[in-house]
Amino acid sequence: MIAKLLPIFISALTGYTLGRLVDTGGVQGLLSTLITALVFTTIFPSMILFRFESAGVSKRPMLASLLVNFVYSPLFALMILKTGGNHIMKVALAASLLMPVPSMNSAYVIISGGNLELTVSLMAVNFLAGVALYPLLLSTISGIHNLGIDPFQISKTLLIVIVLPLLLGQVLRKFVTPSREMVSKFTEVSLSALVFTIFLSKASLIHPTSFIFQLPYSAGFILSSIFLSEMLSKLFRIKREEHLSYVFLSTGKNNSTVIAILTLALSPLYAVYVMFHQFVQIVLLLAYATAKAEKII
Repeated sequence: MIAKLLPIFISALTGYTLGRLVDTGGVQGLLSTLITALVFTTIFPSMILFRFESAGVSKRPMLASLLVNFVYSPLFALMILKTGGNHIMKVALAASLLMPVPSMNSAYVIISGGNLELTVSLMAVNFLAGVALYPLLLSTISGIHNLGIDPFQISKTLLIVIVLPLLLGQVLRKFVTPSREMVSKFTEVSLSALVFTIFLSKASLIHPTSFIFQLPYSAGFILSSIFLSEMLSKLFRIKREEHLSYVFLSTGKNNSTVIAILTLALSPLYAVYVMFHQFVQIVLLLAYATAKAEKII
């Protein structure tokens, strides 16, 4: 799974370096169009495999996942916005924390030994709830700080990024269903191309030192969410396999979707900090999944 990070990291580094060496001011319009196209090709493949059907959902893991995703995560995002530092980084990270269910959730569950059937059901409920609540949550926490994020613009972007690809994907699935491996490979290539293009177009505005200040926020949220999930599982007497079925979809976030939303609704520059959060997220969740599998913790 760490190997999946390498192409994205190389794409970011190559795009940033090239963007520093070459003046892209005259082709920003072309790059913007390309970014929009890549946003769609990154999101659409996974929507072909999305299923509304779900098996029975255990109430206690469901409640725990909803508490972490829609109570704790917005509160942590609000706390981030209250602190000082890079304004764009704070908005990007706060926006990232509001969209649950990471794309690699099932992989984490399999590695750790969780209940895969249960996590699929929890994923569907949490993701659809996240899409429905996202404009309200983001506009509410940003409105407290007078950031002026238009909920209508976010809703329109969600329609383009999520709803339209989801509907088209469901129609296409009736005629052809690609394998998960094929979808995964295509998504990885498209995401790497998107990362390269964003870093290329915004290289002059990216300050790598901002990542140093972001690291405590990203790691702090992930580690504190894991700790909270552990406490909720003990409080609700949730079994180990059920705990591992919800902890990753609550602690991890769907950063690819947030990258698409912020790129279209605000600016590709915001997506840079979401990508960094994705790097931190994969490393920490993989470490946690491995530790649980080996019963280290």
